Amino acid sequence: MIVDCQPGLGPITTYWSDGTVTGYTAYCQSVHDEALQGEIDANTSVCDGTVCTYPNGATIPDPNAVPDDRCTNQIDYAGDPRSNAEINSIGASTGQCPAPIE
Repeated sequence: MIVDCQPGLGPITTYWSDGTVTGYTAYCQSVHDEALQGEIDANTSVCDGTVCTYPNGATIPDPNAVPDDRCTNQIDYAGDPRSNAEINSIGASTGQCPAPIE
């Protein structure tokens, strides 16, 4: 009868009730797979396009985030008579944000 398995992510080792130690058993492989999945889950983040959150609550910037580089996010156009869409369209077509009109 199996009494224990090598803990963690090391090699598959099986400890038997008669004191012998062997390698692979299906049971200890399943224990190993469960430990491995726990490590994967603990180190897998969920990203929302801005930030990635890990199961422990830690966050990092989403490395796949696309910067929002529209002109109206770069320059203050308060008081400009043009719409945001027009301003951003000018920036997109010319590759340069237009100067604000006062």
